[in-house]
Amino acid sequence: MKLLILCSLIFLSCISDRDVEGVYVPVDYKNNFDTICIKMNGIYDRKVYNKNGKLLLKMKGEWQRSNDAIRFQSFYLNLDDDLEKYPKLVQDTMGNWGGYLGYNNGNLEFCIGHLSASLPNQNCYRKIKK
Repeated sequence: MKLLILCSLIFLSCISDRDVEGVYVPVDYKNNFDTICIKMNGIYDRKVYNKNGKLLLKMKGEWQRSNDAIRFQSFYLNLDDDLEKYPKLVQDTMGNWGGYLGYNNGNLEFCIGHLSASLPNQNCYRKIKK
């Protein structure tokens, strides 16, 4: 019986590329707006706007998923930066980033930043429904 429950939990918690595909937006950001559009072909499109709606970054990058882990190449680490004050921050897209995908209240999301595991909605991106 325990084995059946364990197998069911593992199966239900699996995240596929098809699940990951879609548009993600930051949760509770106040200083900028960011969209990450993850596509099935291993490419993502990204647009970052300052809080007045001015487009500051438009880019493409690559992503990979392995189980519940996601990795982005050429990634701007947006920690709700004040892009009106520091617009050049968006030019730093050379780094890579990796983290974990998970469901939060039924919504697929991934979180970035050093405090993301200990604070709720800390630098998290949530998939928006179509």
